[in-house]
Amino acid sequence: MGSGEGFHAPAWISGQAEKEAKSDKLAVNERRGQLAAVAGFLILYAFLALHHARSTGFFTDDFGIIAAILLYGMIVYGPVPMLIRFFVGRKNYPARLLEAFGMALFFVGQLYLLVTFPFDMAHFADPLPHSLEFLLDWISPTLAKWILGIGAVGSIVFTVYDYFLYVAVKERLSKTDASGEKPVE
Repeated sequence: MGSGEGFHAPAWISGQAEKEAKSDKLAVNERRGQLAAVAGFLILYAFLALHHARSTGFFTDDFGIIAAILLYGMIVYGPVPMLIRFFVGRKNYPARLLEAFGMALFFVGQLYLLVTFPFDMAHFADPLPHSLEFLLDWISPTLAKWILGIGAVGSIVFTVYDYFLYVAVKERLSKTDASGEKPVE
């Protein structure tokens, strides 16, 4: 691709990129939704921190420094694109690019945790009050591994998707800016 040429999005992404470019600016409710998702990550972080603080047995002896860095890294990094969207008020730049990077991080983390599986699912519900343990008690190691596997596959797919969508939307938005028109809102 020469310096004067633009990115030519694959056909499977062009239509979606056009729609995303037209709705790049987040409405107030969409911004609130970003904060709600961040709250979900905070709850997950607190739940796992309780496992550590109480030594529930959920994290096995195989849960070493690499697993901890990957697990907590995913949880800490996950909200970053959402917070960027909330503060910037746009879907694409720079949040979608950061989201693509996050999906790659999630792929590595989930794959590692799937292979090593340093969890004892019999203790997964332990931080909850006894009357609420039934909400998580039914999750078996097999189901947890399936969830990690599906998550890993989804993460790698969305890494590629988010990157291509980011580039295609950025190109459409820059064409609008270069034409002297008001950027798509």
